[in-house]
Amino acid sequence: MTKLSVTLVDAYGRTTKRVYGMEPQTLLADYVAAAAAFLAALGDVSDLGVVRADFIINVTGAEATAAVAGANVDVGGTFAGLVVDGNGKKASTKIPSIKPALVAADGSIAITSVTATYLALFEEDADFNLSDGEQIDTWLRGALDR
Repeated sequence: MTKLSVTLVDAYGRTTKRVYGMEPQTLLADYVAAAAAFLAALGDVSDLGVVRADFIINVTGAEATAAVAGANVDVGGTFAGLVVDGNGKKASTKIPSIKPALVAADGSIAITSVTATYLALFEEDADFNLSDGEQIDTWLRGALDR
């Protein structure tokens, strides 16, 4: 099921979030049109402003996986790299509950094998960006969070 997550703001700068279920649409443009109509109707009945509206599209189906025994959301690895066209600017990303087999005895994490494959998803011309919309030119290092 697709959902529309709407962040609203009041006159005092306080925000609240509401999530509304959406019926399946054929095209992304159909989702956008439905959301635009919804937000217009909401504006007609509410004094709150809209800060943002995001689609939440469930892409997990048969490929869903179960947690491995001992998986812990508090343990992760952080990877730093140079931003594309960032003139030396660095950015980082975390892998939550990184597999212990990927961590060296000194806490470093090599950017090879499956780790390199995952991090490549955030490199120049890849399909994903880091939180500020950045992509990485070169990964520098990875380390276990302490």
